[in-house]
Amino acid sequence: MHAGAVISRNAKPNPARPRSPLMAFLTLTIALGAPAVTIAQGQQQTASSSTTAPQDTQQNPVPNEQKPAPVTTTVIVHGQVQDNYLPESVTVGTLTAEKLEDAPLSASVVTRDLLNDQVSRLLSDVVINDAAVGNDYVPVGYYGDYQIRGFPLDLATGFEINSMTIAGEQDVPLENKQSVEILHGLAAVESGVASAGGLMDYVTKRPANIQDLDFATDHRGTAYGAVDLGRLFGSRKQVGTRVNLAGERIVTYMNDTNGWRTMGAGAADWKLNPATILKGDFEYQHKTERDGSGYQLLGGSTLPDINRIYRSTMLGDQSWSTPDTYDAFNASVRLDHNFSPSWLAFATAGLSHSLIQDNVLYVYGCYYETECNTGPPPDPFFFAPDGTYDVYDYRDPNELRIDAEAEALVTGHIKTGAVTHDIAAGGELFMRRVQQPGFYTVANPYDPSGVVQDGAVYTYIGSANIYQPIAAVPPPGTPNSLEPTLESAGPRRLWEDSHQAAAILQDRINLPGRIQLIAGARYDALHDHNYSAYASCADFTDPSACAPDLTNKPVWLPQFAFTFNPVRSLTLYTNYGVMLSLGPQAPFWTDNGSQFLDPFFTRQFEIGAKYEPGSRILLTGAYFHMRAPFFYPKMLVAPDSNYPACAFDLAAPANLCFESEGRETHNGADFNVEGKAANWLRLNASAEVLNATSTDTGTPSFDNRQVINVPHLHTNLFADLTVPRVHGLHLLPGWGYTTRKEATRDDAVSVPGYNLFNLGARYTPGGEQGRVTFHIYANNITNKRYWSDTGASLGDTFVWLGAPPTVRLDAHYTF
Repeated sequence: MHAGAVISRNAKPNPARPRSPLMAFLTLTIALGAPAVTIAQGQQQTASSSTTAPQDTQQNPVPNEQKPAPVTTTVIVHGQVQDNYLPESVTVGTLTAEKLEDAPLSASVVTRDLLNDQVSRLLSDVVINDAAVGNDYVPVGYYGDYQIRGFPLDLATGFEINSMTIAGEQDVPLENKQSVEILHGLAAVESGVASAGGLMDYVTKRPANIQDLDFATDHRGTAYGAVDLGRLFGSRKQVGTRVNLAGERIVTYMNDTNGWRTMGAGAADWKLNPATILKGDFEYQHKTERDGSGYQLLGGSTLPDINRIYRSTMLGDQSWSTPDTYDAFNASVRLDHNFSPSWLAFATAGLSHSLIQDNVLYVYGCYYETECNTGPPPDPFFFAPDGTYDVYDYRDPNELRIDAEAEALVTGHIKTGAVTHDIAAGGELFMRRVQQPGFYTVANPYDPSGVVQDGAVYTYIGSANIYQPIAAVPPPGTPNSLEPTLESAGPRRLWEDSHQAAAILQDRINLPGRIQLIAGARYDALHDHNYSAYASCADFTDPSACAPDLTNKPVWLPQFAFTFNPVRSLTLYTNYGVMLSLGPQAPFWTDNGSQFLDPFFTRQFEIGAKYEPGSRILLTGAYFHMRAPFFYPKMLVAPDSNYPACAFDLAAPANLCFESEGRETHNGADFNVEGKAANWLRLNASAEVLNATSTDTGTPSFDNRQVINVPHLHTNLFADLTVPRVHGLHLLPGWGYTTRKEATRDDAVSVPGYNLFNLGARYTPGGEQGRVTFHIYANNITNKRYWSDTGASLGDTFVWLGAPPTVRLDAHYTF
C-alpha cells in the first residue's frame, strides 16, 4: 500500500511569504529589465535525440572561443535560437528514431529549452505541457502516478530513459535530460506488456563542449545550484564526456514537507571507428522529504468545503514524524554499428534501481468513528461526514524495485523494384523485481509478540478533523501512545518477480505515390509471479494458505499502420494495435483484498494528420478509439463464481468484490502545436477532447458514466513572445483549462472545471549571445483555489487541492 502522506496543521500560510505572488513576479521582472553589461557568449552545442544509426555527434565542434557574429535586430536574435520547441525526432513508441512529423503515432516532446523556460524540476512540471496527460496520484513530496488518454500509467513499465524501461517509483532528475517524450496510446511492438495509455521517455543530454552553471530560488526560499560540464577529446573528437551535478533545499507550500536532494549524472560517447559508436549513461539521486496525503469525500458523497481548508495544511501532521528517503540510480549502455549504408544494428541494456524508506503518517478513512461502522453508508474507506479522518503510523522500510532490460535489433533497407522494405528484427529481455516487508516467517506469519508485523507497519494512532486544528498525539513507543510498543515491519521478502522474453519483427513497406504500410508484431513470453501477502488468498484469516499468484502467458501483439503524404509537408496516418497489461491489485477493504487480477488486453484504433509548413512549426491532430476492461469494487447481490475469494454473506452489511466486469471505452481527439509560428512567437499548445465511459458493468448506476478523474476537455497553451525594443527580453505567458472531473463512479459527485494562468520572462543581457540568462516563472498567478484531481491509488479514490502560486527565479551562466 502506498503511504501517500505526511500530514499537516490547519495553519494559515506563513505571513513571511509574499502576500501577492503576482506583485512579487512583476517586481522581479522589472528588476531583470534593468540595464546590464553585455558579455559575448561562446556558442553552446545542443545535443540531439539519440537515433538508431551511429552518429558522430563530436564532428565539427565549435570551440568555446569562436563567437557568432553580433546580432543587430530582434528578429535575427530570435531566429538564431536553435530550439524552437520543435524536436528533430522521436524515439518513444518506435523501434528506430523517426522524425516526429513522419511517425504514424501521436506524441509530444518537451524540449530542453521549454524545460528551462518553465524552470522545471519535477515531472509534474513537465506534463502540464501535454493536454493528453493528467495527474492520477501526485502527493507533495512523493513520486507521482500519471495517466495518458485517461488510462493510468503502470509504474513498472510506463517510464523509460533512452528507451530503456525504468522503475517508475522515483522522481527522475531533469538536470541531465535533453527532452521528455510522451507517447499517446499503445506501443505494443516497442514495449510489450505495459500500461495502455502510453509511455514517457526521458532522453539524456549527449557529450559536448559545454560549461554551464545554474542558481535558482523561489519566493518561499528554495535554494538550488547545478553545474553542467562537457568536453570532447581525441584528435578527431571521437570521445566525449558530460557531467551534471545538482543540489537543492526544497521548500514547498505545504507545511512540514520540506526536504533536500542531491543528484549526479554522467554520460560518455566513444566513436570506436567510423562505423561504431558506444554510449553510456549513469545517474543517481538521493532525496529526503516528507509527503502529504490527499483528501477524501466526506461520507463518500460530499466534497470538503474548499473555503474552510488551507492548501498549506498537512493532514495529520505531527512534529515527531520522520521523512521518506529515496535512493535511485539508472544506468544504460548502447552500442551502434553500421554494417553498410543500408544495414545497421544496435544492442542496448539498462538497469534501474529504486530504494525507498517509506515513513509517513497516513491519513485514510474513518474506521475508528462510530458513525462509519454502523448500518448503511457512510463507508469507512472515506472521511466521515463531519470531516473526521483516521491517522496511521505507516512504515515500509527498504522498498526495493529493480527494472532491467536488454534489447538487440538489426535494421536494413531492401529494394524490390518500385517497392522498398525497411526491416527491423530482434529480441528483448525484461525483468522486474519488487522486494518489500512481508510475513514474519513462512511457518509463523504473525509474530506472537505482535511487534513484528506481517508486512508494513500500519497502526492507528489517532483521529483528526479537516476543519479543526490538529492535536498533538504521543509518538509510537511511548506509554500514552495508541502504539505503546514501537512496532516494526516484517523482514524484506520477494513480492514480485516478472520476466518477459520477446521476439520483434517489423516491415515498413514504401510504395509508389508516397504511401507506407507498416506491419509489426511482438511475440512475448510473460512470466509474472506475485508472492506478496494475500496475493491469491481464499481465506484472509490464514495467510499461510495464500499461494503465489503465477501468470505464465505467451502473447502475440500485432501493430499496423498506414501513412500517406499527398505533399511533403502533410502526413496522413492510421494505426491499430493490441496491448497486454498486468492486472491491478484489489484494495485491502474488499473481500478479495490484495488479490492480483488477471492480465488484460487494450485495443486501439487511431487516425491522424500532421502538417509542418516550412519546417518551423508542427500541427498534429488525431482521433482515437480505445477499449479496455473496467475494474471496480462491486457490491455483490449474489455469489460470484469468477471470484471465489469474494465469499458472499447474506448477513454482511456489504459484500464488496474488486473485479473486472464490462469495459471502459475512450473515444477522443488530441491536438498539438509545437514550434515557431512567427519570428517573434514560439508555441507549445495542446488540447484533448475525451469521452471515457464505462458500460456493461453489472452495476446500472455505473453504466454510461464518465470514468473518474477524466475531464471531457483539457487544454494548455505556452508561448514565447519576443518583446520589441527590449533587447534579449521574452515574455512567457501560459494558460490551461480543465473541465469538471468525476469523483465517483456513478458521476454523482464531481469537482468543477478551472482556468489556470501562468506568466514568465526570460532575459539575456546583450541578446541571445550573452553569457547570462535569467528566467522567472510564476504558476497560478490569479491564486485560483480549485480541486485539481480525483485520482485513485490501489482502488481508493482521493481529491487533491490545487497548488497555490509559486514564483521561481533562475540564473544561468555559460562560461
